[in-house]
Amino acid sequence: MDITKELDIKSFLGVPIFHANGKLFGNLCCFDSETYSFSEEDAKLLQTMAAFLTYVIDLEQDHSQAMIDFEKLFHQSELVLSSLSEGVFGLNVEGEITFCNPSTLSILDYEEGEKLVGRSASQEFLIEDEKVAAVFGETVKDGVTRTRKDGYFKKKNQQLIPVEYTTKAIYDSANIVGTVVTFKDITEQKQSEEIILKSEKLSLAGQLAAGIAHEIRNPLTAIKGFLQMIDAGYQKDAYIKIMSSELERIELIVSELLLLAKPQDVMHAPFEIASILDEVISILNTQALLTNVEIAFTKRTEGLFIKGDSNQIKQVFINLIKNAIEALASGGQIEIDLLEEGSNVVIYVKDNGEGIPEDKIAELGQPFYSTKEEGTGLGLMVSFNIIQNHHGSINVKSAPTKGTTFEIKIPMYKAKALAN
Repeated sequence: MDITKELDIKSFLGVPIFHANGKLFGNLCCFDSETYSFSEEDAKLLQTMAAFLTYVIDLEQDHSQAMIDFEKLFHQSELVLSSLSEGVFGLNVEGEITFCNPSTLSILDYEEGEKLVGRSASQEFLIEDEKVAAVFGETVKDGVTRTRKDGYFKKKNQQLIPVEYTTKAIYDSANIVGTVVTFKDITEQKQSEEIILKSEKLSLAGQLAAGIAHEIRNPLTAIKGFLQMIDAGYQKDAYIKIMSSELERIELIVSELLLLAKPQDVMHAPFEIASILDEVISILNTQALLTNVEIAFTKRTEGLFIKGDSNQIKQVFINLIKNAIEALASGGQIEIDLLEEGSNVVIYVKDNGEGIPEDKIAELGQPFYSTKEEGTGLGLMVSFNIIQNHHGSINVKSAPTKGTTFEIKIPMYKAKALAN
C-alpha cells in the first residue's frame, strides 16, 4: 500500500529526534496534501520542537531510571534492616515513630507486622527516664551522635529491659528532622557480668579465708607452744612478751579485716586535700625522723578540693606514707607532689628505696601479699578500695634500686563558693 496516496500526502517535513548521547530515538514528521507547503521557518520550528522533545524524553527516562534505582535501594535498605539483629527505629522531632525494623518488634515483644509508625515512642516503649529523654533531645538539638549503655526500654507488657542504644540525627538538607535509633537487649550481658562479679567475690572470699587461716594460725601456734612450755614448768616471764606480740599481730589482722569488711559509705563532703596531707605528714614525721627518713611535700597547685570522706582519704595516705617509711629502713627520702591534671587531683608518693620487682607490682593490693616481712597486705587493699569508692585510681611504678612511686588520681571538686 502506498501510504502517500492513501493519505493524499504531497508535502513532507521531518527532523530526527536524538537522545542527549547522540543515539537516534525517532523522527518528528509533518504531512500536507498541498505541494511545497512547508517553509524554512516551519523546518526551524520543527527542529526546535524536536530538541524540546529530546529534553523531555531524556528527562522522563532519567526519572524512570532514578525511580528504578530508588526502588532497588529502598528494597536493599529494607533487606538490611530486616536482617539486623539490633532494633532500629526512626523518630521525628515530635517523638513519633517514622519506621522500625522487625527486630524492634521482636525485642519488645510486639506482634510480627504490628504497625508502630505514627505512634508516640514515649507511650510505646521509651520509659519516663530523664537520661534517655535527654539523650534523644540533645541529638535532635545539636546533631551529635550519642551512645549509652545504661538505658532501659519497656516491652509491650511493660517489662523493663536494659538496652545499649545509639542515637543519630536525620537531616533534610541542613535541617534536623528526627533521629534514627539503634539498640540491643543487653539482659544476657548484664546477667553474665553479675555472674562474673559474684564469681570474683567468691574467689576473693576463698582467698581471704585461706589467708586469714594462715596468718592467724601462725601466731596462735606459737602462743599454744609457749603455753605448753609454761604448763610444763618453764619460766613464763621469758615468753609473756613474745606471746603479747603475737596477740597484737592477731589484733592487727582482725582490725584490718574489719576495716575491709565494713561498707565503704563515702560521706560526700568537699575538703581541701592539702590539709589532709599536712595532717598525715605531721602524724608520721616523728616515725620518719627516728629512721632517718626525710619527707618533702610540694604543693604545685593551691586550693585543690575533692569530695568524699576525709577520714578514709587520710587512712589511704597514712598507709602509703607509712609503707614508704618502713621501706626505707636505713634512711632515705619521700617526695609527695600535689597537682592538678585536667579534671583530677593527682598526688605522687615517691620513695628512693630498693623498689619492687616488676613481676610483683601486679600483686600489690592483693590480700596477704606484702613486701614487708610482718605485713599483711590488707592496708594497701583497703587503700585501693577507698580510692575506687571515690571514683579514683592508684597506679604503681617501681624498679629495683630506683624506688617506688604511687600515683593517686581523684576527681577534683570545683565550686565557686569554695574558690571564694
